[in-house]
Amino acid sequence: FLTAILLAAFVLTLAPFSLEARPPKSEDDLIKDLASPKDGVVTDALQKLEKDYPNSPKSVPEIKKLLGDPRTKVARKAARVLGAVNADVSQADLDKICELLKSSDKYTIIDGLKALRGLKSKSCVPQMLPLLKNTDKNVIRDTMRTLAVVGDKSLVPDIKPFLGYPDLAVQKDAADAIDILKEK
Repeated sequence: FLTAILLAAFVLTLAPFSLEARPPKSEDDLIKDLASPKDGVVTDALQKLEKDYPNSPKSVPEIKKLLGDPRTKVARKAARVLGAVNADVSQADLDKICELLKSSDKYTIIDGLKALRGLKSKSCVPQMLPLLKNTDKNVIRDTMRTLAVVGDKSLVPDIKPFLGYPDLAVQKDAADAIDILKEK
C-alpha cells in the first residue's frame, strides 16, 4: 500500500512536465516534412502550415508541388490548404485541383470543390457543372455552394431545377446559391 502511494506521488510530480505542450515546429521543419514518404506526416505538416503559417509565401510553392502527388490523401489536403489560405495559384495548379473532381470518391470531389471555392476559380466552372448530375446529394450541395462563390447569374438556370429536389437541404442550398448568383 505504501509503495502504491509513493508511486502515485512520484507520477503526480512528473505530471506537469508531461502535460506541457511542445513548441510548434518551425515552418522550415514543416516544409521538410512535406517530402516524407508517409502520408500522415505530410498531411499533418500541411495542416500545421495552414494553422501556424497561413500567410507565409515560403510554404505555398512547396504545397503546390503536392497537387499532383499520386497519394490522393496528400493531393486532397494540399488543395484544401491552398484554398483555405486563398493562395495565388496558376491555371496549371487549378487544372490539377480539377483532377480531384473526376474521382469516384465523393470525399475527394468535395475536397476539390472546397479548394476551388477558396481559390475563387471561375475558370473551373465548366469542370464543376457536370457534378450537378452526381448521384450523391452532398456532392451536388457542395457543387452549388462552390458555383455560388465562383460563378455568375448565368448559372441560375443550371441550379433552378434543384429547388424541387426531394431533399430539403439540397433545396435550401439551391435557393441560397440562386440568391447569391442573382446579386452578381
